[in-house]
Amino acid sequence: MHPLLRKAIRERFGRLNRLQQDAFKEVSSGKSVLIIAPTGSGKTEAAVLPVFNEILENGLKPISALYIAPLKALNRDLLERLEWWGKKLGITVEVRHGDTSAYRKAKQVKNPPQMLIITPETLGVILTVKSLRKHLGNVKFVIVDEIAELVDNKRGAQLLLNLERLAEIADFRRIGMTATVGNENEVRDWLKGEVIVRPNWKKGYRFHVLYPEPKEKDKELAERLSVSPEIAARLRVLWEIVENHGKALVFTNTRQFAEVLAHRLKAWGKPVEVHHGSLSKEARVKAEKALKEGKIKALICTSSMELGIDIGDVDVVIQYMSPRQVNRLVQRVGRAKHRIGEVSEGYIIATNVEDYLQSLIIAKRALEGRFEAVEPIGGLDVLAHFVVGLLIEHKKLPRERPYEIARRAYVYRDLSWEDYLDVLSILEEARLISFDEEKNLLYLRRGAFQYYYENLSTIPDEVSWRVFDSKSGHIVGRLDESFVMDLEEGMEFVMNGRSWIVLKIDEEARLLKVRESKSLESAIPSWEGEMIPVPFGVALDVGRLRRELAFDFDRAKELLEGVEFEEKELRRAFEEIKDEPFPTDRDIVVESTPKALIIHADFGSRANEAIGRIVHSLLILRYGRVFSVRSQGHAIVFKTPFQLNPEEVKRYLYQEPGNVEFMVSRALRDSHAYRWRMLNVAKRFGALRRDAKIRRIERLFEGTVIERETLNELYHDKVDIKRAELVMELLKAGSLRVKTTLRKEPSKLARLNMTVSGEFLLSGVMERDELVELFRKRLLEHEVVLVCTNCGWHSKTKVSRLRNVKLRQCPRCGSKMLAVSHPIDAEEFLGVLEKVRHGEPLERKEERAYRKLLKAADLVDTYGFEAVLALASYGTGPDTASRLLAQYKGDALILALMERERQFIRTRRFWVERKEEKGEED
Repeated sequence: MHPLLRKAIRERFGRLNRLQQDAFKEVSSGKSVLIIAPTGSGKTEAAVLPVFNEILENGLKPISALYIAPLKALNRDLLERLEWWGKKLGITVEVRHGDTSAYRKAKQVKNPPQMLIITPETLGVILTVKSLRKHLGNVKFVIVDEIAELVDNKRGAQLLLNLERLAEIADFRRIGMTATVGNENEVRDWLKGEVIVRPNWKKGYRFHVLYPEPKEKDKELAERLSVSPEIAARLRVLWEIVENHGKALVFTNTRQFAEVLAHRLKAWGKPVEVHHGSLSKEARVKAEKALKEGKIKALICTSSMELGIDIGDVDVVIQYMSPRQVNRLVQRVGRAKHRIGEVSEGYIIATNVEDYLQSLIIAKRALEGRFEAVEPIGGLDVLAHFVVGLLIEHKKLPRERPYEIARRAYVYRDLSWEDYLDVLSILEEARLISFDEEKNLLYLRRGAFQYYYENLSTIPDEVSWRVFDSKSGHIVGRLDESFVMDLEEGMEFVMNGRSWIVLKIDEEARLLKVRESKSLESAIPSWEGEMIPVPFGVALDVGRLRRELAFDFDRAKELLEGVEFEEKELRRAFEEIKDEPFPTDRDIVVESTPKALIIHADFGSRANEAIGRIVHSLLILRYGRVFSVRSQGHAIVFKTPFQLNPEEVKRYLYQEPGNVEFMVSRALRDSHAYRWRMLNVAKRFGALRRDAKIRRIERLFEGTVIERETLNELYHDKVDIKRAELVMELLKAGSLRVKTTLRKEPSKLARLNMTVSGEFLLSGVMERDELVELFRKRLLEHEVVLVCTNCGWHSKTKVSRLRNVKLRQCPRCGSKMLAVSHPIDAEEFLGVLEKVRHGEPLERKEERAYRKLLKAADLVDTYGFEAVLALASYGTGPDTASRLLAQYKGDALILALMERERQFIRTRRFWVERKEEKGEED
């Protein structure tokens, strides 16, 4: 080990732990390594220290190492740590992504760093930058952080192909990092690792699963917070855990639910803040700091807090409602007492009987180390982008060369020559490449550059749909396309605390025509699209637990050995359902009620989706399009206009296993989800422009490779064909029974599955007024700069302080042109103002900055404090503010700003923005 590194290690943490020693030894011996370890194990140092050592020992030329991280993984704390090591060792460490300035990028070309930190998408850019390629030829190490975030999606497939492009010009070793997964060897092969390094100790966990029952004292809290006694009991138990343990992270499964829970606790007067990906960076940093400094006791968060953000010591993790997956639970609870040798303690607070039984099973599987596998995916659309990228690098290539390179990547190892030729054919039809048969060479065509840089990210652009109330004739809000894709005509959904029924989906105008529905019970909460799918194995184990509870309670308890729970709560949970029909791992129950039919089936979200599609298509064949269907982890719910015969639906379940894929694919082709996916796949192939809107896209690409790829993507993400086939085989063999029941009122489990986790909407509804007030309070706390666009006087202040201040006049020069702006915009404007006052010409960028604040000042002068609120909202510039202020006033404006902020942040989820990455090549 180099003396400088030895000294820095002593200063940082005395000595390397065993995991770091083992990784150091394997990497230094020349191997590619996958490091698998829980949060707090020192994975980052295990990966980078042997790399830094070789840079020092061998004087490696820059760029010696690439550190590739998905967005969530590359947080501020990681950057600070890597920069600390770099400073101590005299090794340059820099970041390059979509937000990196042109000046910084140019500097990196002239003086490249020894370690460059990038996102997966940025690798696709820098491979085509001529001035950087000579430095990329020096790369000896590629470190991939949080591999589990990449393996099961097309971002990962694109990364693998781009690593093979890099391998054409550089000889490098691969080092990967991940938390524990269920298929470690496959993840190692995915990375092309030679050896797995893991800790020599087993991480200790203690899981408590709670199903609180209301007490007398909960009634008072229930009245105070306008919630049911059951919810009040859960809030009381949650806060008792916080008080008993100290600093806490409270995880929810969705962003909207995090907001609702935080709002309830704040209304109770508890010191909490909320933390999720739809909040601005400033708001997240402020919340993290408040917990770190002890100003609050708990942070209500989503998966944004799963990946190693440094918030100091956390004493306990609370999961509100089932985490739905073992990997999620372990990752989250691992944030508590995450130092080596400490036992991480986590509580799950369940909200209903199904939630409770599922939580018990997940906790048990976590203790047994039965983690979910992450399923690798390739993609012929990603392959198309790769072919064009290679041709941008090399101008012309023999036809077989991209095929040979692609097959070196794990997810393309079985790529057929026929599929490859189909991809080339699409690219030729799109006039992105051409093929010279005589010379056997592929060439680049003119449109290829624009296609390549527009498709650097495999993440679809989020497009918002307007929601039109046919009764009032007004637009009542907007929904992201990823949520709309799960809706069908006749389905109901919740938005802004009210439920709506879909009358018509106008794809051309991206418009949902709706009318208000008074029934929240059958509506999908607007966060349901975000919900984590329940795996097949977890759902099946829940069924087994139900069966054992019915047969022998003591034996059922043995199934849960090691999990901390109250026996009386388990008994109470089973008492709730024992007199009604319930599914098990050996029984499916078809329950028919006057307004709904529920297939109770413990096969998980994706298998149930496949089964639900089959039954739905058969019902349509007989009765027409009068049903809507929604599939969940333990049930498939059909909304029906009349009471169906359950025996008829039972017959529909007995299908030949070999017919399942054909039937599901036929059913999917008629769905909005299919059309939305196909649109994005076609764009990634280059068959459609990025701004294209095609009404009947499924007809346009029927029978093509684009259709095949669309189905493959849906099978991977949404529908489990293999598990559905297994269910059909078990039904055929008689290993699964189907029971039927005809009821006037739905059973307890049916009601639970019809309401879909909307507990805070159904009991103590969070009214629209509350949502408005919550957002308004957040706006009032924002810091802005008041700037005189005439003389340059400026003052930093909170929005709330501007409510009663005379906004019409500058205190220095008396001008009425006062603008409200973000601190960075204000600083940029003041520099430009100096040039204007000296009569110097402005560059285009400077002119935009100048006009931006002039327009902001004009809005403040015209609309007063409402303009201040609009300009303070995250992602709302003067142009958008002008449009919204002209359309909305009062609470309607606040609602419009909420929707705008949510949409803006979702479209900025990843570093790589098309315009900036394209600009890198100009």
